[in-house]
Amino acid sequence: MFQSKKPYSAVTVTIENLTAESYAEDDLSGIPDLVEVVKIQATGPTEAARAIRKKLKYGTVHRQIRALVLLDGLIQNAGPKFQRTFADEPLLERLRVCGTSDLSDPAVRKKCTELFRGWSQYGRTPGLERVARLYKELPKRKVAMTQERSKVIKETENPFGDDEEEQEAERALSLQQRQAAAGPSSRGQQDAWQSMASAVDKSNMMKAPSSSSNSSGHKRSKSKPKNKGRKTFHLEEEKEKMKSIIAESSIASTGLMNSLQTINRERERISENRTAVQHFEACKTLRRRILRYIHQVESEQWLGSLLHANDELVHALMAFEQLDQSIEADSDSDDELAEQAHRYRMITQKAQEDRAAGQPSVATSEEDVEGEEDDGDPFGDDNVISTPAIERGEPRWQ
Repeated sequence: MFQSKKPYSAVTVTIENLTAESYAEDDLSGIPDLVEVVKIQATGPTEAARAIRKKLKYGTVHRQIRALVLLDGLIQNAGPKFQRTFADEPLLERLRVCGTSDLSDPAVRKKCTELFRGWSQYGRTPGLERVARLYKELPKRKVAMTQERSKVIKETENPFGDDEEEQEAERALSLQQRQAAAGPSSRGQQDAWQSMASAVDKSNMMKAPSSSSNSSGHKRSKSKPKNKGRKTFHLEEEKEKMKSIIAESSIASTGLMNSLQTINRERERISENRTAVQHFEACKTLRRRILRYIHQVESEQWLGSLLHANDELVHALMAFEQLDQSIEADSDSDDELAEQAHRYRMITQKAQEDRAAGQPSVATSEEDVEGEEDDGDPFGDDNVISTPAIERGEPRWQ
């Protein structure tokens, strides 16, 4: 009953063309053609809903706004059939996310707010009841990734990770110097030592801490100086360096967010974009340094700026991780239950409508059955003896 193959026809092609950069955001000239191709196909409303949802999820800001404009045009002009069938749960959930998520562009959120308010007038229109409620609904699923579930946040939770990497590099350099002073050795042996030091360095860079809580971070900061011999922190000596790190953090987080908005996710994965990856790695390194200062600084004058810089870095890193998903990976498998529930609701609704439309004919047929009587029935209406107008008097006793 549930088809696995997704439709792809003139509906998807038309939506692809109408959301291109060559069209202005509020251009309505292509809506009549879109309405026509949606109406002539049985799967037109379903395919249009899916194509628009893909644009809202993976498209650029321009394509997202264009998709919203096209959806509004279809709601107003595609007729009752489209209104009753297009609003499946995956599309509704994507609209909720676009209208409320911090990862949505402000222009997209503003457009959603504008349309949601206008769609609230369709509260009594069959099929648009849930669309009319969008202006007061939040996403039903936890779309935004939490810090506890974020892999990159766990990787950068160790504020002294840079110290470990620097110490490993110093050990490798010291080892090479001792080898050179001891005498000539084979090239292969030197390469082996270098590769070993490099491997240790990489493992420390990728290693995530066992706990991401603040209390464990304080424990590490207190216990490691005993083992590692870390230098004592002096605020006056670190002021200029802290200013530089805070400024670099702001620049790196802003650069990462800007690069995420310019990537066309329909054609390129975020993790395959060199500029975005460079900003991402810079943010990871800077967050470790910011956390290091947060653990060591006690002055409220500096803590506010450090915490703000950390929040910006966390937001940018989590945005990269959450948006780094290829369009091929989105096979709608996570929405199958929602789609099935929507189809079941449509089937049930259609059955109820058919039952309601068939009730008058059933009543008429019952009347016909009652009118067809057997002529041989002694109790039938045909054998009724009419009552005389003047009844004969009964005999009386004298």
